[in-house]
Amino acid sequence: MKQNKPYQLIGSLSSGDFYSGENLAQQLEVSRTTVASYIKQYTALGLDIYSVKGKGYRLAEPLSLLDAKALEKSLPCNKPLVFDQVDSTNAWLMDNIDAVEHGQVVFAEYQSAGRGRRGRVWQTPYAGQLCMSLLWRLQDGIEAAMGLSLAVGLAIVEALEKAGFEGLGLKWPNDIYLAGKKLGGVLIELLGHANSEVSLVVGLGVNVRVASLQAEQIDQAFAQLETNAKSPVNRTELAVAIVESLNQMFEIFSLQGFAALQQRWNRYDVFSNKNVSLRFSEDRQLKGKAKGVDQQGQLLLEIDGQQQAFMAGEVSLRGQ
Repeated sequence: MKQNKPYQLIGSLSSGDFYSGENLAQQLEVSRTTVASYIKQYTALGLDIYSVKGKGYRLAEPLSLLDAKALEKSLPCNKPLVFDQVDSTNAWLMDNIDAVEHGQVVFAEYQSAGRGRRGRVWQTPYAGQLCMSLLWRLQDGIEAAMGLSLAVGLAIVEALEKAGFEGLGLKWPNDIYLAGKKLGGVLIELLGHANSEVSLVVGLGVNVRVASLQAEQIDQAFAQLETNAKSPVNRTELAVAIVESLNQMFEIFSLQGFAALQQRWNRYDVFSNKNVSLRFSEDRQLKGKAKGVDQQGQLLLEIDGQQQAFMAGEVSLRGQ
């Protein structure tokens, strides 16, 4: 997609080198005053830009921007679209669900209205996260999608592990952990009926570099890949690896359901055999020992020596 000039300017600055206002103005064919106005806008995107008299402008740290052409070449069957900014990739796919095909993937450098589970806001700096959504269609109704969010989380963790990251884990039902802190999450929205085709919009976000984000915008301890990376993270390569892992996982899931992935998921369970509380509301919670998940992706909780199964929904799992 053709970039608007403000985002072209971010591309010019992405190397982390200094560029004079005059040079940037010539590149974009705008005035230096316009360049200065663009720079002011970037603070709202979570970008930290230095302005030094006699040198010009420079990003505090280089950015790894998504390479749309490389994504198209590596993921031709997914017909990737890359947006500089969108309210949310999930919302875009939901709005265009009748116009796109199974497998369509949408990326965004920045989401102005990113959402997590239970309507929580999940916002990160421009190019600070890997944000994407995929459209999948299942032919066997809503029940066939049971456990899908767990399967998606598993595919992401396995892709990251192959890329060399260690200390990864999964928290039921849809959180990705790194070194005991939240690295990302999955949000699935669906349209369909019990016995007909179901359209599933699978959204995910993985933190790459979000340390500059103001602490009050994220209400829990979080992890980012750059902290544990041996070299700067190439977000394009990471995106390809995750989508390929998701495609492979979906083939298994669509034929065999979550049962074929249960044991693999349980290996990464961060709460395995730990005391936890399952909160249904402020007034109602259950305490027990986490025992992994069953073949439908339900949480198994041992309470007073008896195992009970719980479906993902408006519940919250927490450690004690």
